[in-house]
Amino acid sequence: MLKEVLARIQSDGFLSKALLARELSVTEPMIEDAIGQLIRMGYMQEEESGADCITSCTGCAFATMCHKKLVTMYQLTQRGKKLLA
Repeated sequence: MLKEVLARIQSDGFLSKALLARELSVTEPMIEDAIGQLIRMGYMQEEESGADCITSCTGCAFATMCHKKLVTMYQLTQRGKKLLA
């Protein structure tokens, strides 16, 4: 399941834990655990953004989701990309 989660994140370009859980027929806590494992294994990395945001919300594509709160973003590492290649 871990490789499938990684592949979905790479192909979709974004992550919705609820949607991913429905698509894989598992619970959201299982998706959260999988993401944690992928991070610990070095296949993904987590980044928080928003704390140092200086952009005006009116010009930001993420304004409707963010409201200048911390947004957790995940991206595949080179190791994760190599695994899926």
